Amino acid sequence: MTRCLIIDDEPLARQLMESHIRQVKSLQVVGTCETAIEAFELLHREQIDLLFLDIQMPGITGLNFLKSLKNPPKVIFTTAYMEYAVEAFELEAVDYLLKPITFERFIKAVQKISAQKEIPPVSQSQPPDEAIFIKVHKRLLRIAYPDIFYIEGFGDYIKVVTANTVHTSYSSLNKIGELLPEQQFLRIHKSFIINVRHIQFVEGNLVRILDKELPIGVTYKDALYKKLGQE
Repeated sequence: MTRCLIIDDEPLARQLMESHIRQVKSLQVVGTCETAIEAFELLHREQIDLLFLDIQMPGITGLNFLKSLKNPPKVIFTTAYMEYAVEAFELEAVDYLLKPITFERFIKAVQKISAQKEIPPVSQSQPPDEAIFIKVHKRLLRIAYPDIFYIEGFGDYIKVVTANTVHTSYSSLNKIGELLPEQQFLRIHKSFIINVRHIQFVEGNLVRILDKELPIGVTYKDALYKKLGQE
């Protein structure tokens, strides 16, 4: 059971979020707060696993509140303002929901935590997200899954390779791998994640994608052949 805290100065917004949470058996509403000060006090009394956090609140903003926590729970921001998205994801937010928040969009956010294996999947029948957002310079860039051919990791950065463009982002291969659907993407090497739908052929220890031969790591080879139905 994932214990949730709702922090929002708007009563109707709190009620809507509480209604969404109560429809998911793996989530539990521990409390609701109007201000960051109330939330800070509750966090010292209760074990909280996940915050649903508004940004524009009287006194301390949601962003500043999160920065003040030494060991913050996971957080999903709930706000009417798009302009804080980059800063929110820099604080490692699970997701960034724009009001009014539909139940379908809420479920997608919760599923991102499920993918990290920290709570049970809320529904196997829910469709996966169709795209991923990565930070490129000061912009959050949306890239549709089918457009991604492969992702290469190097140090603290990744290269997301599409048919015509290479996007470089400050992230890790492990982190972005958690956000990609397993049925479409597979790690084949410590430095590469591929979109299996773009494989041209596999030969020896190499995968051919987009006229480039990518290495297959020894520890990943069995998983690749299993994925391709060649056990």
